[in-house]
Amino acid sequence: MSWAGRIDIVGRSTAQQVADGLTNLILEGAMSPGERLSEAGMARSMGLSRNTVREAVRLLEKSGLVRYSFNRGLAVWNPTDDDVVDVFKARGYLERMAAAAVTPAADMSAVHEAHQAYREALATRDARTIVEKDLAIHQATVGLLGSERINRFYAELMNELRYFLVISSLERHEYENTESIALEHQRLVDGYASGDPARATDAVVAILEENLELVRRVVAGRQSRSSSDSA
Repeated sequence: MSWAGRIDIVGRSTAQQVADGLTNLILEGAMSPGERLSEAGMARSMGLSRNTVREAVRLLEKSGLVRYSFNRGLAVWNPTDDDVVDVFKARGYLERMAAAAVTPAADMSAVHEAHQAYREALATRDARTIVEKDLAIHQATVGLLGSERINRFYAELMNELRYFLVISSLERHEYENTESIALEHQRLVDGYASGDPARATDAVVAILEENLELVRRVVAGRQSRSSSDSA
């Protein structure tokens, strides 16, 4: 496991640091989609106990970045094009529903707060920070529906969305120039703030359709490279 030496263990919970390090390697493409993980092998490579590595893996499983299957054991998530489409289908259903239900009386304070945090995050040029604040805007718009169950479902969906958006941003160096993405999110927020369901829905559809196609291309490219490397 040549990547094991790239995970630094200092200060915080060791398991959390291992999980964070593995997350970075997965998002950066250093660990390939479908790559199998061995708790025993990771423990030996990093000089850690099996219990520590097992806890780190549990944290990664919660994020959705690694998956366990009966035949393959533990492996880096290898999403298919159908996975991407399905996640965006679920996302689109909830966000379009929120847009269609918006009214001039809607309390937009959470959406505006999330948008302000997003605008501040753009200055960092850090993909993971920006994606986190990006998704917070969408979570806030779904929150306008006023359903805790829907909020929880969307929060779970965000684990997979986060992976897709971060790898897409890193591969395309999207945040080197933030003007266009700042504009599209301004349109989204303005659409909701207008209280006009049609305008809000148009903004949602535009941003989701563009993101879907970008993510599909990036995921297909990663799978192609992974197949070439293993050939």
